[in-house]
Amino acid sequence: MLRKRTESLGPDRAREIAEECYGEVLAYCRRHAPAGHDPADLAQETFLRFVRAQGYAERGKPIAYLMRIARSVCVDASREKRLKTVDLDFEPPADGRSDRELELDEALAKLPGDLREAVELRYGSGLGVNEVARALGISRFSVRRRINTALKELEGLLREGGLDG
Repeated sequence: MLRKRTESLGPDRAREIAEECYGEVLAYCRRHAPAGHDPADLAQETFLRFVRAQGYAERGKPIAYLMRIARSVCVDASREKRLKTVDLDFEPPADGRSDRELELDEALAKLPGDLREAVELRYGSGLGVNEVARALGISRFSVRRRINTALKELEGLLREGGLDG
């Protein structure tokens, strides 16, 4: 199937897409930004790359394409500079989230990166399976397998932690 290619994205359409999708891209960058990098800067870089992309095809939701770019931006940032991590002697305040949400975040953090990313895109960003597949550059079957595996692992981790439903 051939895609209709465009020379560049018009400023009005680019602004519209940015307004629609900025929150989701920023949330993704917050979850995946390497230490020492500002997620807002990474989100801005994502939109710059999006606007500069030659041949972007207006097909489906642009969020899948943006998530793929955001993923590349975060990977590039982590390759660019490896920073030392410092152990903190204090616990940061729990930002008003419930124990259940905090435990779920801890369980998600224990998942392998490929599984966690599929779950975050599917449920955290609300993308469909096809959109997750495009964002990750894998098949729909692989997305479903990763999500099913992740959900089973999360269930086990939450049961171990005493949070089983």
